[in-house]
Amino acid sequence: MKRMVASALLTVAIQSAAASAPSIPVAAAAAVFARAHTLCAADGGRLWGVSLCGPLMLADPRTGAAITNTPVPGARRVGADYLLTLARSEPIANAPFEYEGVRFAQVTWPPVQSAAQEAVNLMHESFHRIEPQLGFVVRGAANADSMISGDPALDTETGRIWLRGEIHALRVALISRGAARTRALANALRMRAYRHAIVPASVAPEHELDIMEGLAESTGIDVGLPPARRIAYALHDMRFVEHARSYARTFFFAIGPAYSELLDAADPHWRRTVTMKTSIAALAARAYGISVTVPSARLAQNILARYGGAAIEAQEAVRAAHQAARSAALRAELVSGRTLRMPLQRFKISFNPSTLTPLGRYGSVYHRVMLSAPWGRITVVHGDALIDAKFTALTVAAPASVAGRTLQRGGWVLKLAPGAAVRPDPAKPGSYVVADHDGPKP
Repeated sequence: MKRMVASALLTVAIQSAAASAPSIPVAAAAAVFARAHTLCAADGGRLWGVSLCGPLMLADPRTGAAITNTPVPGARRVGADYLLTLARSEPIANAPFEYEGVRFAQVTWPPVQSAAQEAVNLMHESFHRIEPQLGFVVRGAANADSMISGDPALDTETGRIWLRGEIHALRVALISRGAARTRALANALRMRAYRHAIVPASVAPEHELDIMEGLAESTGIDVGLPPARRIAYALHDMRFVEHARSYARTFFFAIGPAYSELLDAADPHWRRTVTMKTSIAALAARAYGISVTVPSARLAQNILARYGGAAIEAQEAVRAAHQAARSAALRAELVSGRTLRMPLQRFKISFNPSTLTPLGRYGSVYHRVMLSAPWGRITVVHGDALIDAKFTALTVAAPASVAGRTLQRGGWVLKLAPGAAVRPDPAKPGSYVVADHDGPKP
């Protein structure tokens, strides 16, 4: 079984040598731990019936320095907290993190968000820590892969148009009351149903991310912020998504909080009924007495027109033209050009999902990613790395030279593990593959 760690929001950075990693300031970290405890203690299991309080780790992706509120082997106690340095192979991200048998909510250091963003992020990641206790577990390699790559259909022109229409209608629903709210929600649900009907491939990956990430963000908002500020923050998340380069793995920041806030207004206890099979959108429809059917193409277009459809379609047509040219350049670089390919087995990954570029049947291009495997560690910062749809290989453009233990080109650096080797790719003359000492030889 592959070992994978994915991040919701991550800044990739190259760690310096562990021995020289400066510690995170203890007093500043203690203040973050105190704030997190105040928030989760105030919730007291209100939302989910399980406390969000527990192991929390702050980690610096630039150095590997980390500090926790929970003892782990090898950590040095300072006051009430524990200092350590993570190995270079360990991913550092805003994500759940298993370390020495302890499941942490890991948050990157230093905090760069506003106070509101920090509070939401702390509780978002604390929810990820308790997901297994709630039965929110993604099973199967294919499902785990889709959790990382998201929903490529949402980066097609059609997928983006109808997602944006849904977001626009949800925005109106959030700021409305009574019949106006119900009408806008019904229109959002109809555009969602139409999108799923014409782009059916989006349904499965979207559903799991609605649960695993959409609920995490809505939990962050509901526990991290007072009631009067929650809708404003949900609207902030919608703006973030709509301006993101990719929707494939960011859409849930708009969808999850929006439907959750609408559900909170109708039924404060709705979360206790949620399972991995639950559709949050369907719950909202039931809560507001809305019967949703797939509209005809003509009716769907009429609904879209009420929420800025003409402007959305014009903007997405321009984007699609630019994206076609960009995709052609990426295929020339990473598919037909000279490449270096690395197999993906027993790997760990952290990445920035807002910078993905779906490349159709070839997979997705990651422009900011760190991945470690038995053959070593590759860090991509403002570069291009193609991961195929089934997560069997990562491919970059071949470097000028494959000599030495450190290879690089443009925005990526590969550090080979002891015993790993670069060999000619027998299936692609002029290209190369990486094999570790335990892996199959090409």
